[in-house]
Amino acid sequence: MAGNDDGGWFPGLGNNKPKPRRMGKADFFDPASGRSTPDSYSMNQAISSANSSPSTKATGSQEELDSLQEDLLQVTVDSGGVTEEIVMEQATELAAQPVVEVDGSSQNRLLIKNGKVVNADGIEDADVFIENGVITQLGRNLIIPGGTRTIDARGRYVMPGGIDTHTHMELELMGATAVDDFYQGTKAAIAGGTTMIMDFVLPRKGESLVEAFGNWRRKADPKVCCDYALHVGVTWWSDQVKQEMTELAKNHGVNSFKMFMAYKDLYMIRDPDLYKIFEHCKELGAIAQVHAENGDIIAENTKKLLEAGITGPEGHEMSRPEDVEAEATHRACVIANQVSCPLYVVHIMSKMAADVIALKRSQGAVVYGEPIAASLGSDGTNYHHTCWRHAASHVLSPPLRPDPETPDYLVQMLAELTAHFTWCE
Repeated sequence: MAGNDDGGWFPGLGNNKPKPRRMGKADFFDPASGRSTPDSYSMNQAISSANSSPSTKATGSQEELDSLQEDLLQVTVDSGGVTEEIVMEQATELAAQPVVEVDGSSQNRLLIKNGKVVNADGIEDADVFIENGVITQLGRNLIIPGGTRTIDARGRYVMPGGIDTHTHMELELMGATAVDDFYQGTKAAIAGGTTMIMDFVLPRKGESLVEAFGNWRRKADPKVCCDYALHVGVTWWSDQVKQEMTELAKNHGVNSFKMFMAYKDLYMIRDPDLYKIFEHCKELGAIAQVHAENGDIIAENTKKLLEAGITGPEGHEMSRPEDVEAEATHRACVIANQVSCPLYVVHIMSKMAADVIALKRSQGAVVYGEPIAASLGSDGTNYHHTCWRHAASHVLSPPLRPDPETPDYLVQMLAELTAHFTWCE
């Protein structure tokens, strides 16, 4: 990793050992037979078809990775001061140049001028003055101190850094490990304009939540390139867990806890315990998050599909159709409402689940739905692609839905502020 104690990847951001702020499988289809299950197939139709077809097995070759083109900052100095411009360059590492100080103040004062400033309430032509890392002025014809470092953003958008509220760096789950570790993942985040991530601590059943939190911190702290926070999963329930939730909230800044209604025998929380956890989240002032799918139904559907020899990506969606997601979403809302606990439903993937969120919000419930990049930009028709590798790469839980109109439907929900958006890894 390049860099030294005086400077890191980006000018003015310090060294590469940051002290970040702390806040609070799928199965696979074999195309060898040339058979593709129509979108309209139900699970039972697919099982019937599979029972009359010979079993086959697919293989996939490792694809070569394309080299990455990145937008890099090129810093130049002339008699008028420091200027920066965006240049396109083939690179495999971030290559920002060291900052050049002017009058010893360039690390502390920065003017971004002539840009289009993007805020929540609109876009305006404005200059931005930053001092000691804090935006202190926004507007035109700003009066600024001498020696201020200047970036001309003419013709470009000036946007706040993104916060990705749902990432899974180095996650080990069901025999697989996430492709991104905390270094590569946060490095890529910064390159794309995301300056903070919120990852998940997922303890095993019976594991101490506090110890799991400490283990995640030890993995992340030496590697992260940006600010980060940690949600903590509650994967089992006892008096010990209740006490540790309190400790995490009061002493470690954790303000959100995630529960699973799916993944039976692994992470799944039953309704009575979910009630108690929601109640305790309310007492702590923490946000309760849920992965909303009916784990019992998924387990039974999966057995039938496996017995019929359906082990491909198309079987994944069949095991957990839309109504299985919608039922759990509704149930989570009902339970949270009993104890007046705010609820955040992660990765809304279907029209039916989105409709549940919209209905509950219209009734006054404090509930938020989270569509993700995958559900807004793709759909479940990819599970029937003749390329096994292509189909398998679209597997996630809850799955993409076969209705190709789903992405547009969820986008409309966002436009109406019925749902809330995150980029999910």
